[in-house]
Amino acid sequence: MNPISRLLQPKKALLEDQRVAASIVTQVLLEMRLMSIAGAPLKLLDEVAERMIRERGGEPYNKGYKPAWAGVPFPATVCMSVNEEVCHGIPGNRVLEKGDLVNYDVGVRYRSGCGDAALSVPVGVVSNRKLRTLRFAHHALYAGIAAVKAGAPVSAIGRAIDEVCAKYNMRSVKQFTGHHIGKEMHEKPHIQPYYIPENDTILLKEGAIICIEPHITPGDGRIGLAPDQWTHFTLDNQPVAMFEHMVLVTKEGCEILTNHITENDYVS
Repeated sequence: MNPISRLLQPKKALLEDQRVAASIVTQVLLEMRLMSIAGAPLKLLDEVAERMIRERGGEPYNKGYKPAWAGVPFPATVCMSVNEEVCHGIPGNRVLEKGDLVNYDVGVRYRSGCGDAALSVPVGVVSNRKLRTLRFAHHALYAGIAAVKAGAPVSAIGRAIDEVCAKYNMRSVKQFTGHHIGKEMHEKPHIQPYYIPENDTILLKEGAIICIEPHITPGDGRIGLAPDQWTHFTLDNQPVAMFEHMVLVTKEGCEILTNHITENDYVS
């Protein structure tokens, strides 16, 4: 094997593992969507998700995860956040009710690589406010994706999401960002779902894999932290929707590695 091939081999293996991880995440999210009916216990959904991940050779990344800011390790497989909960909701004894808007955020480790994506799902018929939040969170995600290509500044993603929010009187919750992803789940540089000038000089690199994940709310975006030390919620009790895709940066644009949603979903 020549020296160049030897250098490319680990990178190729990592990409293959991340593709599998993305596939596992996709399958779990699609199952979560099917199970999102009134009366469904979140704890049961979490057990199904963990079983699916392990049956496919993966490991739940979220379970036991403890970043520096967290007081305790995350105790479940999937972050499940309902209505005014922004993210990191812990699935417990809560049962879904008709009219809820629930977000599922799934992380998977498969061999050398990680996968990560999220999906917001309406439970039955939801309010017009929740439906608009869902629809424009979807628009925001795909606007950000459209800005991706090798050599483009990271700020282009945030600027595109800001334009959607301004057009529809929505806000992106600024405390939570997207990220690069590879051997670890959260790698730098971050992918802010809003414009900051510092990102003008940070350019996307061909072959990088990033996660874009705007948290969109019709409220003012201020958040609090629940006593469980994980669940974040909006202080004004406004709903939040979040979609996340795992995206491979290419010379001409990007390849979306997760396919639990498409650009034609939620189109008004």
